[in-house]
Amino acid sequence: MRLRLFFLLLLVQQTVSSNEVKFGKVSKDEVAAKQHASYPDANAALLYKKELVRFNYQYETGWSQVREVHYRIKIYKKEGFDWATLQVPLYKASSDKEDIGAVKGVTFNMENGKVVSQKLKNDGVFIEEVNKYRNKASITMPEVREGSVLDIEYRITSPIYWHIDEFKFQYDIPVNKAEARLDIPEYFFFKQYSRGSYPVKFSQTKESRSLNVSYRSTDNTGRLGTTRKSGTLSFFENVYNISVSDLPALLDEKYTSNIDNFRTSIKFELASTRFPNRPYKNYSLTWDDVAKSIYDYDDFGAELNKHNYFDEDVDQLISGLSTDAEKAIAIFQYVKSKMNWDGYTGVGCSQGVRKSYKEGVGNVAEINLMLTSMFRYAGFDANPVLVSTRLHGIPLFPTRNGFNYVISGVQMEDELILFDATDKNTVPDVLPMRALNWIGRLIREDGSSIQIDLMPGVKSMDAIMMSIDLNQDGSIKGKYREQYTANNAFVFRNNYTSGSEDSYLDDLEKKHGDLEISAFDLQNIEDLSKPIVQSFEFEKEAAFENISGKLYISPLFHLTTRENPFKAEKREFPVDYGYPWEDKYIISINVPDGYTVESIPEPIAVALPENLGQFRYNISANQNLISAQIETSLNSSVIPAHYYADLQELYSHIIKKESEKIVLAKTQKGDK
Repeated sequence: MRLRLFFLLLLVQQTVSSNEVKFGKVSKDEVAAKQHASYPDANAALLYKKELVRFNYQYETGWSQVREVHYRIKIYKKEGFDWATLQVPLYKASSDKEDIGAVKGVTFNMENGKVVSQKLKNDGVFIEEVNKYRNKASITMPEVREGSVLDIEYRITSPIYWHIDEFKFQYDIPVNKAEARLDIPEYFFFKQYSRGSYPVKFSQTKESRSLNVSYRSTDNTGRLGTTRKSGTLSFFENVYNISVSDLPALLDEKYTSNIDNFRTSIKFELASTRFPNRPYKNYSLTWDDVAKSIYDYDDFGAELNKHNYFDEDVDQLISGLSTDAEKAIAIFQYVKSKMNWDGYTGVGCSQGVRKSYKEGVGNVAEINLMLTSMFRYAGFDANPVLVSTRLHGIPLFPTRNGFNYVISGVQMEDELILFDATDKNTVPDVLPMRALNWIGRLIREDGSSIQIDLMPGVKSMDAIMMSIDLNQDGSIKGKYREQYTANNAFVFRNNYTSGSEDSYLDDLEKKHGDLEISAFDLQNIEDLSKPIVQSFEFEKEAAFENISGKLYISPLFHLTTRENPFKAEKREFPVDYGYPWEDKYIISINVPDGYTVESIPEPIAVALPENLGQFRYNISANQNLISAQIETSLNSSVIPAHYYADLQELYSHIIKKESEKIVLAKTQKGDK
């Protein structure tokens, strides 16, 4: 019986060992594989990923965090070569910074039926400064080909022990298996928050741990001496084991705010600490706590209360203005013209509002806190609004790191008007796309706060009018007038002012299938209070078909929608347009002499559920003129994922209907 039990235990041990993935030990099958077993179209796959996070302690420097990472990546196609270089962020906070070390890498390839390997050399690891808050390590593997298997290991040592990077388990390539283990000392309590829609195995146990601690003794005066002593620090740890298997690629589909919002992942957030001989400290926050704590920062609330550096300028600026609207616009325009954004986000000032004002350059907090302070000085009920940018993601739980941007909100009668002075082309209630991220939080002077909706309530219009003359050879001549409002106008101004008019016209001609544009005119590019209006005359060859004497015409010509932007069979996250919009086309087609209208497409009207959007299409004709009116509108910035099939169907109707032809036939003798 004992012999049988021994062999059973040995078999279990061997099975466990055989399933363990060790660095540098790859199988011939892994290297020889030509495609992924479950996802044959994959360019690459993450065969295995493991992360181990533990805490260390030194008497003189305190706690630190160590994160060890192992990636095993399979490259199937050239399109997957991007995975031959890993980008590893390294954070910096004041004088503290993270370091990367113990970097190892091996590339495995098949040559003449055998597995050969090439080790990573020192020149394959490159560290560069991204900005004053972050460095980046790039690990570039050698000899990467189609079929390569890459093994990569590294270790991050961080003094920023209170922050644990999010554990990401899903990528833009399939993941066969990913594991993570955290050993967290009993003195720290972290809450866990998860994202994504795929199951994650999660377990928690306790284990004992001892650390050898070396320290210098103190003399009678309390000063550190030269003699070093050693001791043992014993405590228990909460051990978290997390694993996932067989995850599909997470693809960044069209109209997605930030794909990280939907990535299968787990975040650990410090909630409290309880150190020996020290009081319990609670870091758990409500959103009100977060807002108040940010307001109490010296580089936030204290900067907001300063005004003597601008008071004379503002007094002169609003002198003689009678209405609140005039004063608010004058202050807003003044800050936009005087200040230049340095590109840095964050809710705290870097050099302070006074220096920024003097130099004309500042980060987002300096510019928009300055703006808010000027509004208050002029007598407005103005308050800062905390925002998480689209790239930063949607804050799922109360944390000071949840916001990285600040704008200004002014209460005028019953309406809150939002302002952002970091961009020259913004207007009241029209924010840059980076700030249109669902919800923000307004903070008042007394520390109270309220949640506000950042998404625009007014639809942005793109209205086009065209008048078309048809020629027998299939070419057309026309006049074109287009009007942009609200966020559409903001986007147009930024795009147009980023280059020359000639380059813009070249792009416009190519966009519409090699139009020949003349008599171009653009109105209100600098008058931000008015819609953008562009107009021109154009000619286009091969714009319609002439078959056996009949003319087959697409009513929208080069404006026809030809492709459904939503190709995936299903979608697990919402469609985010950024703002509600409406496209409206009014097109007049002059019927040429000698032809009559034989047939026109039938009208159609299709609507999404809950009045989320609609498509209307109507063609009418008389003896000399064909009139087309087409409207597509999305009444909400965000379409929930459970309406994805309805949205796909809406676009299918648009494509099908806009592809239908008007048919003109030659006038028969005797016809009038």
